[in-house]
Amino acid sequence: MKRALFLWLLLCGMANAATYRVATHDEVFQAGTRQLASRIYYPTSATGAPQWVGENPVFTGIESQPDAPVAKGRFPLIVISHGSGGNNASQAWLAAALVQQGAVVVAANHPGSTTGNSIPALSAQLWLQTGDISALIDAMTDDPRWRQSINRQAIGVIGHSKGGYSAIAALGGRIRLADFIAGCRQRPQSPDCQFYTRAKVELAQLPAGQFDADYRDPRIRFAVALDPGMAPYLLPTSLHRLGAPLLIVEPQRYLPGNRQQSLGGAALATYAGQQPIRALKLTGGNHFDFLPLCRPNGRQILEEEGDGEMLCAASGEQREAVHRQTLAAILAFIRPWLPAHAGNQ
Repeated sequence: MKRALFLWLLLCGMANAATYRVATHDEVFQAGTRQLASRIYYPTSATGAPQWVGENPVFTGIESQPDAPVAKGRFPLIVISHGSGGNNASQAWLAAALVQQGAVVVAANHPGSTTGNSIPALSAQLWLQTGDISALIDAMTDDPRWRQSINRQAIGVIGHSKGGYSAIAALGGRIRLADFIAGCRQRPQSPDCQFYTRAKVELAQLPAGQFDADYRDPRIRFAVALDPGMAPYLLPTSLHRLGAPLLIVEPQRYLPGNRQQSLGGAALATYAGQQPIRALKLTGGNHFDFLPLCRPNGRQILEEEGDGEMLCAASGEQREAVHRQTLAAILAFIRPWLPAHAGNQ
């Protein structure tokens, strides 16, 4: 009965009709030595002809009015952080849906962990991606073009995979390098370790002080982690002291066809302390169903290139179902921060 009621409430979150049209703007933000090639998804009331943005031979894109005027009002700011090898369009489907409900969304290519620039030794410096999240908040709240449209009391972050860990870290979730090294020695081909194992990254050479540090950003009021990485290594004591509510969405399995293995993110809800940790365990789907819908020939292209055909291994119907359920859960979770409930401050 409780589960049925919870699902009904989630579906109610989907009932809101789209209020705004989607616009996009591309910009490069400088964060120290890191250049963050970013896409800003934002609400507009303009009625121009939309264009397809973010599509490629493998994945579908979204309809947008590039550089259209920003709608009047103040909106939540949501940072989206992609997974290893992803990019600022990896969750465009989600960004567009959030914009339609009245949010400004920014996503960046994380250097060293993005499409065309995935470097295991750099990707292993996990704190850099969490730092990018804070840098994007700085950039958006300082920029004269955007700061007047942002409700600073409604800042959140959503991450997938490695980005899901980064979102939790931005709330104060912590891991220890010693634990990670030990875990990768015991299970070198586990999802959290295999990328670094294959590249022979010397994890022991990483600076423990930076790896173990607390990277919470007190400006963040909510976070969502989509099948987050590093779940087994997050310290329960840090999860007890998160700085804001957290929602975790976990698919049925990690890889297509593998019914046994999952990343275990939903189990983190048992460590809730001063802030709630809510978990939704989907009855279907896999880790890659949080990516955009695949085009008809997407899987064939990936197979021919020998580059991650599992990204498009599931059916379109399954991925659409994961998108619907995930969006419903997120909208229900962030409802207090959406414009009608955030006081438009």
